[in-house]
Amino acid sequence: MLGTGKKQWLNRQEQANYHTCKTLLNCYVREFCYEHSSLFSINHQENTYEFDFPASDVILSGELSYYSAIGEHEYEHYRVNNGQELDYADLVQWIVRELQQHHSFITNEKAIDFSNKVANSYRNLNIFVEHSIHSTHARMLDYLSSEQSLLYGHPLHPFPKNTLGFAEDDVRKFCPELQASFQLCYMAVRKDVYREEWVTGKSRIALHESVQLYVQRMLQEKSGDYGVLPLHPWQYEHVQAIKAVKDYIEEEKIILLGSCGPLAYPTSSVRTVYIPAMRCNIKLPLNIQITNMRRNNNKEQMRRTLDAANYLVKRSCFDKELSTQIAYEVGVCECHFEEDDITKLLAVAYRPIEFDETSTFVLSSLVEAPMKDETPRLFALMDRRHIERWFQQYLDISLLPIVRIAEEKGIHFEAHLQNCLLTLKNGMPQAFIIRDLEGVSVNREKAVEDADTTGLLFYSKEEAWARTTYYFIVNHLGSLIHAIAKGVQVGEEYFWGMVREALKQEYEESGNEYVLHLLTANVFYAKKNMMSCLAGNSETPSYVPVNNRMNNVGSETNGTNRLLG
Repeated sequence: MLGTGKKQWLNRQEQANYHTCKTLLNCYVREFCYEHSSLFSINHQENTYEFDFPASDVILSGELSYYSAIGEHEYEHYRVNNGQELDYADLVQWIVRELQQHHSFITNEKAIDFSNKVANSYRNLNIFVEHSIHSTHARMLDYLSSEQSLLYGHPLHPFPKNTLGFAEDDVRKFCPELQASFQLCYMAVRKDVYREEWVTGKSRIALHESVQLYVQRMLQEKSGDYGVLPLHPWQYEHVQAIKAVKDYIEEEKIILLGSCGPLAYPTSSVRTVYIPAMRCNIKLPLNIQITNMRRNNNKEQMRRTLDAANYLVKRSCFDKELSTQIAYEVGVCECHFEEDDITKLLAVAYRPIEFDETSTFVLSSLVEAPMKDETPRLFALMDRRHIERWFQQYLDISLLPIVRIAEEKGIHFEAHLQNCLLTLKNGMPQAFIIRDLEGVSVNREKAVEDADTTGLLFYSKEEAWARTTYYFIVNHLGSLIHAIAKGVQVGEEYFWGMVREALKQEYEESGNEYVLHLLTANVFYAKKNMMSCLAGNSETPSYVPVNNRMNNVGSETNGTNRLLG
């Protein structure tokens, strides 16, 4: 049996094993058991649960420490058949065998690949937890510490800490969870193959003065013929083994400059770094699998990012919402090759810091409970006696502006927790900031007249809105509500009721059709992260219905025509 209760007593292996099992089980419940309800049951009166894995002749049971309406259940303990301890590697096999009974696309090769990624995530989590236990810098105090505090990651992903491609030594050198820092490496790229594009109306980002001086010293009279590209140290070594890059080096289209300049700190995404001396984030390419995708900057992603930034600036996005902001990527620089598969390894995006780093935090870190504290980190930065006022103020600067901008300007965001920042003042929400514009989508029907609606940004109304409902309502609000409800020991439904009341008032004042949909839809749709990883289609995932916890409203909206519903 593996207990959780007061998790402080768990050692690193137990904590990593407990959490890996929890995320696997919750993915399995959301993505598979909704159609196969006989395989999972909860006795709400006794607060017990049971999983049946008939393909493996295994029963897994125990008590819940917290029942989650959104599906982020917390398990008090796990009992396998006659009571032996649950090991995550066994659980992976039981889940895969069960899924293979129903899905022929899950080949043995895909099953092995899946198991390897879960094992990689577990290995990393072991390292991160061990570091957290002994670290004297574990408290989250500011923007940087929030970027480097995300121990567990996505609560509904089967391997949220997978970094397949990093050796263990690389993990220790480059992962944010270990408070890593390092100098970037630089390449001089001859201007006939150097490309840069900057967003209209935004300032260009200059490299740090120390880098400029170093480049001038290294290149001498050639310096005017080259642009300079920063690279992650791992990527810098990786690309030098590629023939096309070797050819550019031989032709002096690329001159290797090595490492220099100010320290860079990896952020929660691993490949994006924060450079305090420049007050800037740089989104770097990194050819490893982080969760389930290689994190390089391909042509489509960079085009979407620039198009989104230009469009949002032109449309004065959130100009009426003083507490709702966007962290813009303002430029993209690359070394150009004929093949995008090479160019994407050498393309970067710049995102300046325009918020107060001393009081702004990544939301995914705020909602996470550290190992030695069962309440989310957020509670250390606020007075929990004012949680209802805090949450209402949060909705006022996040949810309501998001539904208004969807209605007024047709703009939608992939505003999941890791893509959002929160500035606190005296413990209360002061500013809500959305970043990573690659995920912006625009409703073609509401596009500005001169927009080319065949471009990458533009979607049908239904497609654009579906992105908002998943990324913000299910993923973002779902996990935030889970964290604060568990922290004050009430059901999540209580805070979903507050969301419903805020939306009802907004609907009465505006008649916003998107608000009406949120109030009346029976279900929203969430990514099938586990099934998509097993199928090998993470770029084009499938979705699963998730019950809407807000649709029990009064007669003034019940029974009316539903948008997209």
